[in-house]
Amino acid sequence: MENKQVTLQTIADMAHVSKALVSRVLNNREVRVSAEKRTQILRIANELDYIPSGQIFTNAANPGLQKTIAFILPHLDYNFMSTMADTVTRDAYENGYSVMIFDGKNDSSLEMRYLDLCHSLRVSGIILDSFSSANNKKYIEKLTEWGIPFVFIDCYPNVPGVSFVSSYNKEGMFRLTESLIQRGHKNILSIIQDKSTLTNVSMQRLNGYFEAMDKYGLTGYNEIIYPDREYSMQPIYSLMNSSVEFTAFIIHTASDIRYFCELIPSTKYAEKLNFEIGAFDDFNIPFSDYITRRNEDIYDRIVSVISQRPKEIASQAVHMLLENIKKGESFLPKQIFIDCDLIYLADGQK
Repeated sequence: MENKQVTLQTIADMAHVSKALVSRVLNNREVRVSAEKRTQILRIANELDYIPSGQIFTNAANPGLQKTIAFILPHLDYNFMSTMADTVTRDAYENGYSVMIFDGKNDSSLEMRYLDLCHSLRVSGIILDSFSSANNKKYIEKLTEWGIPFVFIDCYPNVPGVSFVSSYNKEGMFRLTESLIQRGHKNILSIIQDKSTLTNVSMQRLNGYFEAMDKYGLTGYNEIIYPDREYSMQPIYSLMNSSVEFTAFIIHTASDIRYFCELIPSTKYAEKLNFEIGAFDDFNIPFSDYITRRNEDIYDRIVSVISQRPKEIASQAVHMLLENIKKGESFLPKQIFIDCDLIYLADGQK
């Protein structure tokens, strides 16, 4: 669908709300609406490439979107991302700023397109949770060239002098792995998704896993799971059907637990659900699984979770960006790491 065909009414019809509600959400005005409905409206607008009409695009003398910041996310599918989006919107609004939220759909080319749009609109600043570390240097070069203040969130580029806010991923994964070791597990398989292997965050988590295994003199095993490929053709399938007996599994990105659930039935572990699972970050069980109790046996195997703090991460990013906007060239880049929380889900442990 072309941009000129997408109107506020188009979005309202798809979200089953009023046109007025869509307008207020997209313009970050006060309105009584649930976080879920707000996220749905923003997602629909992004999926349709909605661009508002008006003076901003027709009057070259317009000074741009003053007092507006952009927030670019890799996706809006899970609670962690939507909570950050809601917090950024709230904190920015309390400081007199509006927020435009972009869903990058795990597509680096779309991220670049959004950055170009932010440049065209002359936004005051950008908070960026980039999909792939491989493109961060290019993004930084562009943003620096354009003179747009920016802060990375939930990731940390391999470029010195760049501001970011993220979690202590390595330390969090170390604690998660250690929690399973202390439950008596010696053979623990680390599972990471293919698209996650490109990020510094995932590499830090992997380092944390191996450091914990090394500390206790244990052999570490890590395999990639490819959601878009036939599981029987993947190395992880061969390993999980080999003579090695894993008693625990670590899922690096907890939203990937659904791929683990798909893989298990084709392995020897389908007949003996006596393993335990550690998951990094909170995750949402699909509604269809919840009402049908599908995969319940596997979900019951999750004994410990590392929970990040999305509200704290997002709030720090907003205030860092606003400080950058205010100080301009005198602003000194900052790097902030936020603690994670280890949560036990078994045996009444605290």
